[in-house]
Amino acid sequence: MSLALSGVKVLDLSMNLPGPYMTWLLALMGAEIVKVENPEGGDYARMLAGRKNSPYFNAVNRNKKSLALNLKHPEGREIFLKLLDIYDVVVEGFRPGTMDRFGLGYDDVCHVNPRVIYVSISGYGQYGPYRLRAGHDINYLALAGILGMTGTRDGSPALPGIQVADLAGGSLMALVGLLVALVQRGKTGEGQFIDASMFHGSFSLATMVFAGIDQGLEEPLPARMLLNGRFPCYGLYRTSDGAYMSLGALEYKFWENFCHALGREDLLPEQFGGPDATAALQAVFASRSRAEWVEFLRDVDACCEPVLTLDEAANSDMVIGAGMIHPHGDGRYLGSPLRLSKSPAPADTPAPALGEHSREILGQLGLAHDHLEELSRKGIIC
Repeated sequence: MSLALSGVKVLDLSMNLPGPYMTWLLALMGAEIVKVENPEGGDYARMLAGRKNSPYFNAVNRNKKSLALNLKHPEGREIFLKLLDIYDVVVEGFRPGTMDRFGLGYDDVCHVNPRVIYVSISGYGQYGPYRLRAGHDINYLALAGILGMTGTRDGSPALPGIQVADLAGGSLMALVGLLVALVQRGKTGEGQFIDASMFHGSFSLATMVFAGIDQGLEEPLPARMLLNGRFPCYGLYRTSDGAYMSLGALEYKFWENFCHALGREDLLPEQFGGPDATAALQAVFASRSRAEWVEFLRDVDACCEPVLTLDEAANSDMVIGAGMIHPHGDGRYLGSPLRLSKSPAPADTPAPALGEHSREILGQLGLAHDHLEELSRKGIIC
């Protein structure tokens, strides 16, 4: 069975998380991903947590090949440009201008192959006053106003447990742009440049929230908004054993079911009540353990679920039954979140060693064995 993106060939120069996660998703849809790395160390994520075989690197670089190629060397640059006859998608995550200094910016590669789709994932985009400023997920979320409205009832901001800006603001927005560009190229025969900014992507995630704030309906602060804990019907509640339950009874029918199950019809008018109603619910939830609440609400249609740890979620029937956990010799990794009826994900292959496929990939250019050995001696490949 043909995979959805069979025939799409990608040169991936990105490192760490945003680009590699995006190209991992592409690999799950059948694209061939060649990870182009510096022969001296490769992707920084290879050594995250001080471990030579980093699980962080392995998690998002499965189903890929590794080409160790020194792009700063003129011969390395020429080899990269020759590869554009075979690979017509480029993904990079350097600061703006870096690839131009290598002589491998969009204009350079477009001159060689006008069909190239060139995806640049950066912190603040290719233009503007922050274009060259360093940043990480925490900074993009802070400047986008996301952290300012995320936190506890006492008003303290809090960090999410995953990298929202990197993944939702960067990886997924870049993926959308790339897939759209592939469709358009199929019609026009031409590639294009995709400017994916983690900051701009994160800011756009606030689209619906911003509309309410702009109209004065909400205050962009922790626990002061419809969907971050302002009202009793939508929030987190501590149980008697120190765990938490999540209540999302936004629609009245769910709130009604919840109140009837509790035998607290007095709370029916308090779905969007104030602090007193919230305090009443806090006392109610504190009367049972999390496990007791799960059992009590098992057959109640009220949008009330336990707050699980990541390990608990990984061992749940929902995750295991969906085939989301892949065992490996050194642990477990998450599988594909995509479900395509006519294009199942390919069999999982481990993340590549640095330069593991260099000779295989460059062999497509017709480079002789002696030439490849010479390139290795010069430090251009490994």
